[in-house]
Amino acid sequence: MSVRIFLLLLALPFAIFACGTLQDHPTIEQYNQFAIKSAELQLWNEAIFRWQHVLKIEPQNAKIYNNLGVAYEAVGKIDEAIEAYERATELEPDNRFYRFNYRKCRLHVQRNRVKPPPAEKAETPDQPES
Repeated sequence: MSVRIFLLLLALPFAIFACGTLQDHPTIEQYNQFAIKSAELQLWNEAIFRWQHVLKIEPQNAKIYNNLGVAYEAVGKIDEAIEAYERATELEPDNRFYRFNYRKCRLHVQRNRVKPPPAEKAETPDQPES
């Protein structure tokens, strides 16, 4: 029974979006809302696909670049996330949320940069005592 409920809840946002898009062309906001619902369900690749589609239509949309950065970060595509956040801050330099996400992502990269292990002295094999 719980599997049926889960599947119903999973399909609900998609059904709502489909009903709302019976028009000839969905609006940018409908695509964005669908991507947000996908992200809420942890369907990050679907969200990324939708936000990329929006950017083909409206390439100067800072909000979408920021959202795309969040999605890229969620799937571990940190370089793409940084690029998306950077573009959002270029388009709206006064938006503190976009700047915060951009800084946070870059800081995360700096903190997690793999440091080489310290050089160790060559150890001599243990010798039996005489």
